[in-house]
Amino acid sequence: MSSWPFSYEQFITAADYLGIAVFAVTGVLAAAGKRIDFFGVLVLGVVTALGGGTIRDVTLGIYPISWVDNPTYLTVAVGTAVFAFFWSRYLRSPRRALLVLDAAGLALFAMIGLQKAMSIGVAPIVGITMAVTTGIAGGMIRDLLTDQIPLVLKRDGQLYATCAILGALVYLGLEWYLGYANRYVAIAGMATIFITRIVAIWGRITLPEFVSREPT
Repeated sequence: MSSWPFSYEQFITAADYLGIAVFAVTGVLAAAGKRIDFFGVLVLGVVTALGGGTIRDVTLGIYPISWVDNPTYLTVAVGTAVFAFFWSRYLRSPRRALLVLDAAGLALFAMIGLQKAMSIGVAPIVGITMAVTTGIAGGMIRDLLTDQIPLVLKRDGQLYATCAILGALVYLGLEWYLGYANRYVAIAGMATIFITRIVAIWGRITLPEFVSREPT
C-alpha cells in the first residue's frame, strides 16, 4: 500500500499548479530594469505561466484550453504574479534565482506536457515534442516580450530544450519498463530535467555550435 496521502492524478495536478506559480514568478522577475508598469508585469507573469500549456492544447486539439476549462490556473498565475510584483519591490532577486526558478518550471511543465499528451494516445515522439513545447514556449514568449534572445536559442544559454528531451526520455523509458507511469516515474523525469539544467548552467555546458565550412 502506498504511503503517499494522494493519488498520481492529484500529484500531477499539484505539479501543474506549482509549475504555473514558478513560471509566473520568472515572468515577473524578467521585468526587472525594463521600466514595465504593473499591468505589463502581470501580462508577463501570466503569459509565461500559461503560454506553453496554451500552445500545447491548441496543437493537440484539446478544447476548451486548460485555463479556460479550469479558471483556477489563471487565478494562480495572476495571484502569484501580483505577489511576486510586490515582493520583488522590497527584496532583491538575483539573476541566479531566475535561472533556478526557470529550471524548476521547465522540469514541472515538461513532465506535465508529456503526461497530458500521452494521456490522449499520441506517439512518443509527439509526446516529447509537447514536453519541450510546454516547458519552453512560455519562457520564449517572456524573453521576446522583454527584448531578450530566448534562452533556448542562445549559444551561451547552456542546455535548455535538451534537458526537457532527456527528462521525457527518462519518463518514457521507465514507463515502458514498468508498464505504467506513476509519481515516481514523473519525479524521475522532473529530477533529470532540473539537475541537468542546473549542471549545464554551473558547468557552462553547451551543444556544439553550427559552423559552415567556407567554400574553397
